[in-house]
Amino acid sequence: MNWLKENPFLAGLAAITLVGAGALGFLIFQAAGAYSLSAESYTAAVSKLHTLQNKVPFPSQENLAEIEKGLENYSARIQALQDQLAKMEIPLDTTITPQQFQDGLRTAVNDLRKAADANGVKIPETFYFGFDEYQSQVPSAQAAPALYRQFLLIQSIVSRLVDFKVASVDSVVRPPLPVELPAQAAPPKKDDKAKKPAAAGFERLPFSLSFTAEQAKVRVAFNSLLSSEQFLIVRSVSLQNTNPKAPPKVSTEPAATAAANPFAAVAGGTEADKKSLQVILGRELVKITLQLEMLDFAEPPAAK
Repeated sequence: MNWLKENPFLAGLAAITLVGAGALGFLIFQAAGAYSLSAESYTAAVSKLHTLQNKVPFPSQENLAEIEKGLENYSARIQALQDQLAKMEIPLDTTITPQQFQDGLRTAVNDLRKAADANGVKIPETFYFGFDEYQSQVPSAQAAPALYRQFLLIQSIVSRLVDFKVASVDSVVRPPLPVELPAQAAPPKKDDKAKKPAAAGFERLPFSLSFTAEQAKVRVAFNSLLSSEQFLIVRSVSLQNTNPKAPPKVSTEPAATAAANPFAAVAGGTEADKKSLQVILGRELVKITLQLEMLDFAEPPAAK
C-alpha cells in the first residue's frame, strides 16, 4: 500500500492497463463470435450457390424462358390430343331427358323389327338393345345422357347387322353404367396422408353382342366395327359352329363309289346319283359373341 501511495502514477497506469486489458478481451471475444456467424453464413451461401450451379437447368432467366416455352408446347399437345379423342367418341348430349331416351329407345326397337322382317333376320321377342329395364320405367335425369349415347352406339352396330342380312341377332347384354348405380357414401378416411390412385383418364363401358351369320357375313360385320364413330376395344371373340358334328358316314355301295370317284355321279350318273351328293362345307352358320368396351374419355382438367 505504501508503494501505491509513493508511486501514484505507476498505480494509475497499472489500473488503466488492467481495465484496458479487460476491455480488449471483451472486444476480442465479441469479434470472434461475429466472425463465427459470418463464417457460417458464408459457408451456407457458398453451398447454396454450388447447389444452384449443379442444377439442370441452371435457374437463369434464359432457362426460365425455355421452360415456360416447353410448358406452352406441352399444353398445346395435350389440347390436340383431347381434340383428337373427342372425335373418336359419340358426343354426350346433356339435354337428353329421361322421357326422350325412353321414347327414342321404343321407336328404335319398332324400326329395327320392321327392318329385320324385311331382311329375314330373326330377333328375340324380348330384344330391347340391352336396355330391358327401361321398357316400363325411365332412368334418372343424371343417367339419361350417358345411356342415350351408349344406346346410339349399340343401335348403329345392330342396325348394320340387320342390313348385312345376318341369320339372327341373338342378344345384347350390358352391365349398368356407373351413373345408373345408386350413389354410395364414401367410407371414413383412416389416413389423411394416404395416396389416392391416379385417374385413368377414361372410363370403360363394356357390353357383349351375339349374332349368327354365314362365315362371309361374320367377317364383313366384324370389319364394320372399324367404321364406328365411337372408340371401341374388342376384348374377346367367341365363335361357335351351329353344326359341330361332322357329316355322317354312309356305308352303302353307291356312297363308297362316290367317295372313291366323287365326279362319277356328276359326269355320267343318273339324276338320283347327282342328288345323293352331300355338301360337306358351306351350309353351317357361325354364332359369334363379341365382348366390347366403349371408352368414355374424361374431360381435361381446367387450366389454372
